[in-house]
Amino acid sequence: MRLTGLISMAALLTLAACGGGAPAEPVTETPAVAAPALADLPAPYNEADLAKGKDLFGRKCAACHFVDKKRGNMVGPNLNGVFDHGTAELANYDYSPALKAFDEPSWTPELIDQWLQSPDSFVPGTSMRLNGIVDPTERRDLIAHLLIASRQ
Repeated sequence: MRLTGLISMAALLTLAACGGGAPAEPVTETPAVAAPALADLPAPYNEADLAKGKDLFGRKCAACHFVDKKRGNMVGPNLNGVFDHGTAELANYDYSPALKAFDEPSWTPELIDQWLQSPDSFVPGTSMRLNGIVDPTERRDLIAHLLIASRQ
């Protein structure tokens, strides 16, 4: 019993290193833009493989982020509407000081592409722990998935 408790505590502490928010209330903001179809996305995202993007989100992002507006934050903020509000502006999430100081008015696919390559290099001091996604095709697929899923 004691070992199980220690393992559970270690798992929670590991996840806590990802960022600042607690698993809290659902996102109350509704995306300002309706979810587009793949063909409606700008190039090169309109050529993405959405199944691969969804799978990559599940493997690389879902441990710390929800994209469903009916869910709250996890260790990272809920990504529903991420393209429709400013950077570090989700009302019910406590972003890292580095991200609060990030001088961009809103997330764009191009900014997310740079972010996903190497979060620590793009925003030094961020709390997000991701080694980066080197393959540009994987980033394209993931961003296309986010462009659609974050607006549902």
